[in-house]
Amino acid sequence: MDIVLTFFGRFHPLLVHLPIGFILMGLLFECYKKKIQPAATVLKFIFFWASVSSLLSIVSGIFQFLQEGYIWGNIQGHFIAGVATFVLTLGFYLFLKGNVFALRIPRLFYTLGLFISLMITGHLGGNITHGDNHLTEPLEALVGINNKSEVRFLNVDDYSRQKVYSGLIEPILSKKCVRCHNPKKAKGQLQMHTYAALQKGGKNGIILDFNSPESSEILNRIHLPEFEKKHMPPRAQKQLTQAEKDIINYWVLKGAPEFKTLGELGFNEIQLNSFMVQENEEVYPSIELDLPDKKTIDSLQSMGILITPVKQNSNLLFLSTINYKAFSDNDLGLLASLNKHIVSIDLSDSNVTDAVFTSLSKFSNLVSIKLNRTAISGQGIDQLSKLDNLKKIHLINTNLKSEAIHIISGFKPLIKAFVFQFNRDLRSEISLSPEILVRFDFGNYLLEDLPSDTVVY
Repeated sequence: MDIVLTFFGRFHPLLVHLPIGFILMGLLFECYKKKIQPAATVLKFIFFWASVSSLLSIVSGIFQFLQEGYIWGNIQGHFIAGVATFVLTLGFYLFLKGNVFALRIPRLFYTLGLFISLMITGHLGGNITHGDNHLTEPLEALVGINNKSEVRFLNVDDYSRQKVYSGLIEPILSKKCVRCHNPKKAKGQLQMHTYAALQKGGKNGIILDFNSPESSEILNRIHLPEFEKKHMPPRAQKQLTQAEKDIINYWVLKGAPEFKTLGELGFNEIQLNSFMVQENEEVYPSIELDLPDKKTIDSLQSMGILITPVKQNSNLLFLSTINYKAFSDNDLGLLASLNKHIVSIDLSDSNVTDAVFTSLSKFSNLVSIKLNRTAISGQGIDQLSKLDNLKKIHLINTNLKSEAIHIISGFKPLIKAFVFQFNRDLRSEISLSPEILVRFDFGNYLLEDLPSDTVVY
């Protein structure tokens, strides 16, 4: 029986066009009914079959939903609009037949209602098969609405361990390219839904040139001016943002690897800012500072240390040692002249120890500290209580002792401390009031059970 239902359900994309054609033809006849003599008879015929085909479309759509594994939330609007179209179609047919109840509703209500419901149903159906904003996307492209990046999927605390392709490139391509380059719709015989498909290329050849990455066709297409015919994505579709182009460009020039991590390829937090799942913006102190020492900054950058303003035209700095893993406690002395300018520091995966707290306590304007995956145990962390602006501290997968949690809880300006550990639950080792606990993130998240979890297949 399931096979029969699946077979009938797959006729939905075909059947759904029948009522559309009948309804549009009926509305045209309605517009010219005074000029066409047998219009009344023809309209009854048209809307009879429009009603029958609408009902068949709904039934086949229900079977397709039940058998093909669609998510109800994705098709709910399309289904409701389709039912509304059927009701209006049947109502108008009964109106034409002289049904007493149908005649209580004005004729104009049926015609305008059918036109509007047909547009809505078609738009929502197009979203299911062709992606969100199927009809409105060309208009958004025309006025430039799609120039903003809406793709945010990287965890700011652990992005460096994410695989480049699966964690960054694939989501971008899925959003902007795969709708036209997939197994069911492969323009130019090119598919882009998997890494293997990217390697294979299309009828015009490969798009990733591993011998000469800078000559890769994918780079040529995305960097062409939008008015060029070969520019990709097509002008009427969602365009790649500049950040997305830069990321793809960087990845391809690095050899377009599939399994290397963001950290291994040297991606930094500034490059990836557009793709980070954003927390509330940091509230930096409002202070007047002289320009930071350029020689110090140049020296740090020559070591591979990332140091940059937190925002345009600001003397407040963000520093990260992600590209200089050998950074140690002794290197903190190099930052002494910038201790008022640095407001956000990321020493994750470096060689710092608990001695770092003595040095960091002198960075009076620090708002955020990240010490993830270091040898930190928390000894001496009480020195950070001097920092009046410290809002967030990240101590993920360290050697943090439970005693340090009690000390951190006394930091008055602190909003959040991220202390989850891979191999233990610090929450079970401490006793704090609920009011204090909300300032800590211990990880070990539990997903809510879904009804489908109990289904036996």
